[in-house]
Amino acid sequence: VTQLFYDTDIFLKFVNDCRQIGINCPIVPGIMPISNYKGFLRMAGFCKTKIPAELTAALEPIKDNDEAVKAYGIHFATEMCKKILAHGITSLHLYTLNVDKSAIGILMNLGLIDESKISRSLPWRRPANVFRTKEDVRPIFWANRPKSYISRTKGWNDFPHGRWGDSHSAAYSTLSDYQFARPKGRDKKLQQEWVVPLKSIEDVQEKFKELCIGNLKSSPWSELDGLQPETKIINEQLGKINSNGFLTINSQPSVNAAKSDSPAIGWGGPGGYVYQKAYLEFFCSKDKLDTLVEKSKAFPSITYMAVNKSENWVSNTGESDVNAVTWGVFPAKEVIQPTIVDPASFKVWKDEAFEIWSRSWANLYPEDDPSRKLLEEVKNSYYLVSLVDNNYINGDIFSVFA
Repeated sequence: VTQLFYDTDIFLKFVNDCRQIGINCPIVPGIMPISNYKGFLRMAGFCKTKIPAELTAALEPIKDNDEAVKAYGIHFATEMCKKILAHGITSLHLYTLNVDKSAIGILMNLGLIDESKISRSLPWRRPANVFRTKEDVRPIFWANRPKSYISRTKGWNDFPHGRWGDSHSAAYSTLSDYQFARPKGRDKKLQQEWVVPLKSIEDVQEKFKELCIGNLKSSPWSELDGLQPETKIINEQLGKINSNGFLTINSQPSVNAAKSDSPAIGWGGPGGYVYQKAYLEFFCSKDKLDTLVEKSKAFPSITYMAVNKSENWVSNTGESDVNAVTWGVFPAKEVIQPTIVDPASFKVWKDEAFEIWSRSWANLYPEDDPSRKLLEEVKNSYYLVSLVDNNYINGDIFSVFA
């Protein structure tokens, strides 16, 4: 395996020179995707790597935009790999530095892997931190904000393994600026997609609807790009309830014994079966919450928790009741239940969820903008609701909105 390089011609000449003098062992090119500009220069300098002039010229205008640099890095490495493969080299080695997103992007561009078939050991990606290798249970609330969850639990001495338990003993860290920091590229995307004149609550509802039907690629409540693949299974229903004032920020469809290697919803590797209870998390007004609570009485499989910024609590479950909403059954293993709904964690999450209205959306507008005022009013008056349909066999969580 070679050291990293960015000039493909130098590598091809090296291979040819080796062959000319009788060296016939496999020579595998080492490809290092460019993730950020400063790191790229530091690594290239340390390794004394030649940087082609065209690469320098392409990076210079975007060097302060991490997302743009990463995207170009994937493109550049893809073109390198295409040229290498076209010259008869049959192997590639991609350096990841424990961050595999760029490497996966390159392999997808080359047609070597299908995104829907990428195996996940759990519904969420395990962090590289060696101290969290046994962690296999998390609250669902941070599903779209994994970095924030890792930050708020980094002080824990041990992490849930096997089951969450009645109440996890360790405390979450308090909110800080870190949880609301964003890469410049994501900040720009939010500006482009979410900063529009908001004259009424219907305008706010429209933004959430556009996100759910796939018209937006960013969300103030998500660190991810676009929707989770499984969300697309229910995006039509999500669009409808958002239009009616239930502003969803997290969801999953019900799943009953799907194969664990199924696209979009599979995890844990082949040979198992996975299950999910339908889950919705959303903001809504007090009036809509009251109507929802009344309707839910006709659906005994529905459980809910709701809380507003002032910590007024409405629920039909016990405050210590932990509900497994995702689990898997695999050969010769105990049942794995990696995602849970926990009332104590929900009360912690709600502070972050409400603060996002200000920190990640309203603050993108000028201070005296009416749109900013509207968003602050929503933050201060709406409830955050967690809704589970425990009938994963033939339930319909959307029936309660009819």
